[in-house]
Amino acid sequence: MINISKKAGTLLLLGGMVSGTVAAATGIGFGKTGVMQQSSSCKGIVKDALGETIIGASVVVKGTNNGTITGMDGEFELPNVEKGAIIQISFVGYSTQEVVWKGEPIRITMKEDTKTLKEVVVVGYATVKKENLTGAVSAVDDKVLADRPIVNLGQGLQGTIPNLNVTTSSQPGKGSSFNVRGATSINGGSPLVLVDGVEMDPNLINPQDVASVSVLKDAASASIYGARAAYGVILITTKGGKKNMPTQISLDASVSFNSPTTRPSYMNSMQYATWMNTAGMNTKGKNIFSQEEMEHIEAYFNDPVNNSPVFIATDPDSWQYQNCQAGKYAYVGNTDWMKEMYKKNYPLQKYNVNINGGGEKATYYTSVGYTDQGSLLRYGNEGFRKFNVMNTISYDIKDWLNVSVKSSFIRTELDGITQDNAHGAMWIGSDTQPLMPVKHPDGHWSGQGNYTNFAAVLEEGGSRRTVKDDFWNTLAVKLKPFDGLTINMDYTFNYYSEHNKNHVRSFDEYGADGKFLQTFQWTNPNSVYEGQNNDTYNAFNLFGDYEKTLGKHYFKVMLGFNQETKHTRFFSASREELISNNLPSMSNATGEKYVSNADDSWATRSGFFRVNYAFADKYLLEVNGRYDLSSKFPKNNRSVFSPSFSLGWKLSEESWIKNPTNGFFDELKIRASYGSLANQALDNGWYSYISNYGSGTMNYLLGGKREQFVQPGKLVNPIVTWEKVTQWDLGLDFAILDSRLKGTFDYYQRATTGMLSAGKLLPNILGIAEPEENAANLVTRGWELALTWNDQLANGLHYSVGFNLSDSRAEITKYDNPSKSLSAQYYEGMILGEIWGYESRLFQSADEIAQAPDQSKLDGAIDKKPGDIQFIDLNHDGVVDYGKNTVDDSGDKKIIGNENARFRYGFNVSADWKGFDLGIFFQGVGKRDLRLPGSFTWQYGSEGQFPMAAANDYWTENNRGAWLPVARFNGNTAINQAQTLYLLNAAYLRLKSLSFGYTLPVKLTQNWGIQKCRIYFTGENILTLKHTPEGFDPELNNPYDYPQQKSFSVGINVVF
Repeated sequence: MINISKKAGTLLLLGGMVSGTVAAATGIGFGKTGVMQQSSSCKGIVKDALGETIIGASVVVKGTNNGTITGMDGEFELPNVEKGAIIQISFVGYSTQEVVWKGEPIRITMKEDTKTLKEVVVVGYATVKKENLTGAVSAVDDKVLADRPIVNLGQGLQGTIPNLNVTTSSQPGKGSSFNVRGATSINGGSPLVLVDGVEMDPNLINPQDVASVSVLKDAASASIYGARAAYGVILITTKGGKKNMPTQISLDASVSFNSPTTRPSYMNSMQYATWMNTAGMNTKGKNIFSQEEMEHIEAYFNDPVNNSPVFIATDPDSWQYQNCQAGKYAYVGNTDWMKEMYKKNYPLQKYNVNINGGGEKATYYTSVGYTDQGSLLRYGNEGFRKFNVMNTISYDIKDWLNVSVKSSFIRTELDGITQDNAHGAMWIGSDTQPLMPVKHPDGHWSGQGNYTNFAAVLEEGGSRRTVKDDFWNTLAVKLKPFDGLTINMDYTFNYYSEHNKNHVRSFDEYGADGKFLQTFQWTNPNSVYEGQNNDTYNAFNLFGDYEKTLGKHYFKVMLGFNQETKHTRFFSASREELISNNLPSMSNATGEKYVSNADDSWATRSGFFRVNYAFADKYLLEVNGRYDLSSKFPKNNRSVFSPSFSLGWKLSEESWIKNPTNGFFDELKIRASYGSLANQALDNGWYSYISNYGSGTMNYLLGGKREQFVQPGKLVNPIVTWEKVTQWDLGLDFAILDSRLKGTFDYYQRATTGMLSAGKLLPNILGIAEPEENAANLVTRGWELALTWNDQLANGLHYSVGFNLSDSRAEITKYDNPSKSLSAQYYEGMILGEIWGYESRLFQSADEIAQAPDQSKLDGAIDKKPGDIQFIDLNHDGVVDYGKNTVDDSGDKKIIGNENARFRYGFNVSADWKGFDLGIFFQGVGKRDLRLPGSFTWQYGSEGQFPMAAANDYWTENNRGAWLPVARFNGNTAINQAQTLYLLNAAYLRLKSLSFGYTLPVKLTQNWGIQKCRIYFTGENILTLKHTPEGFDPELNNPYDYPQQKSFSVGINVVF
């Protein structure tokens, strides 16, 4: 008899569950065996291509019933095996292997059987084999997120799924935003994100808890979610335990060092002084800085050790002379504010522990994670910490009854960037001139009321702290009363709390020799603010499905009910004039008290169904429908029905394709879908049909007091209703070469009708904006392609290559702008994102200026000089202007670009061999235009603005091929026009991620009681190929936005 221990018996059950009954598949018997010629044991270990041991693989002596299965460590032992016998190893999803036993231990590396392995993806309220999909669905598993130093899920998904457009932010506490297939509405909106079937902010979850992400792109796949799904649906499935699996403890720890991908730099002091004097001569006919100032500037620039960055100006012609007369210093330093404000790098730490496993009836998964993100800023106390716990337990009470509970808790703590009362998020901007030192020689902060010293604001200006607590609890029941019928019921409760406390701390400014000047005006008066959000969310789902196969006919029907409610409460209070600058307490303040509160709620109730039919496993049909009721609309317009249908045809199963091609296509399927969705996810308030009063406090004094006021509500339309979104999609899926090469292609068109926009113009005497109507339409067209190659070589090298490419454009097809005025936001026929502007170049001589057409409407009628901007007279009427500023009469204005990205793409390569693994991922945009941000040209409008280093390339007689025009202080009208000369190519290619890892040999780690130990190194945003100016990251719209991060990390993953 084969001796199988009780422990192996449990594993045998696992093998039977995963790969079918082992005895039936392999011929293993438990009766008497044949007579062996010699008694010796065959030992070995079975692993996959990644070096992971395989539990439950079937191992048998070919032609006999002498067999076993691998244990928890992947090892096996077969008694009574003759040398020369053929050992056969098999496991579900892998090709069966045969080896000749030569009397020594065997090491087997299993190869995935890509032809028989069926990929399963998550769709609405179900899972389905990818080969049976009829809608446009893309999915990725946890491999794209593994071992990357990412703070939120969006950073890991960017570029991995075609037409899932992710906008990321590296600022501590900020998350990512998502878009599916381009613009759906002019009113904005985001896709519905469901985590294990519950609507949730994806930025809150721990990326390491994610098992898979599916994106439902077309109406056919998304319509099961009805009115919330008009912008697409993102389904996130978290990890869970597995039955009959021993307890595993996994520890993952990493530390990364982050730095900006790029940052703009300013001119140094000599470049700045030269530019200012040149602009002064061109604008006013004289230098800005006197000879006295220039001597001090140059002295400090050349020898900062023996010269001072401040002095007292005595020359009345000095630009800073009046400051000195008022007891202030004249500044002549050479401060590199970017280096002064930002660190070279900062640390980001991530730790995660999970415990998972299961027995005959129960499974469990518990995860605890902690993230600690530092700050790029040298000053202040910016930082972000996230703590998350997730626990999932599933138990089979009966064979037909399963109960599961999932609980999660997320706490985030953000110490935000200290802000004054004027600059907002622009914590470093136009006031940071290079001549100003960080501090005076006596140790006081510089600034003197003339400039904002952002280092002082960050260090002295107070604090901003936000704490969020998010608790989720889901109870689910699954019943299978008889074969084919499954009933699911779940209830979710969410409690969300957010507390904000902002302390504006005043500080004083000092001048020459420590003279007190004033309290810094933008932190005066000091104040304290506290705000509290408390939200509750309830969701209930009840749905059941029944499936039946009758010969070649397969049927599946699902019916369901959904109800959701949300209640939000907000309260805030603030008070100015703190008695103690360091005690942010409203009880210890003497100023006015300000109190605000809000209380809102909404509810939805829905019924839905799905019918699937397949004939001969070749012809597929799916019909979906959902009936929604929403409180966000008037009572008579609250209901809507969202239907869809989709078809699939597996051409590869047709004999007239299979036979002539000799089975070349492992899969060849065409898909078509059509559906209609309503849209309630509007960004213009929950109840756009209700006019609400508002109140506030005047900014000026009446009788010594700031009086309160009440303002009337806006005009509303009592018959507003849902926006409607209809979409059709044509798709192709294929797999060839033993499914090593797979691909999918989709073309789609999506029409949004009845978008809320301003209605008919009303007389100006009303003094109020027009009410919104369902008055605008939009059509989006696009396509997407995804290709993957997956293979394993004879030497054990496993590798995969993936590529995706997508495009989309949105066009306004209806809008209340009959004249097609370009002053309005939209017009019929407009492609969203288009940039209207002028062709331009720089004048090179006085003769060119004299012969040029009149362009005074575009440059403010300045006295032009060589090096100024020349606008081209396209219509040859002798005047360069914008005509009537309409599409039909735009003068010399034309479409010069489009700011919306096109041709988004991603490319990845991964490989593993003998414990080593490598991952490379590129992401980019093929076409996008951007107008040059004003931060590059501030200096052309005022003497008080400070140029970036890129502005050094300005026109002079010795630099006629310059990028920017001649230096002047009154050139902002011309340079701020949209024009070809300052239209940027924002296309880019970025090495998004590069990872390298090594898994220690199992023989070594098992001696330490460790199943797996992997050490890895990862880099993010390492290299960017771009066309934008120095210091301008093309993923940002402005170089002063919080910079994208380049990071290098080291980590370790240990499984016990």
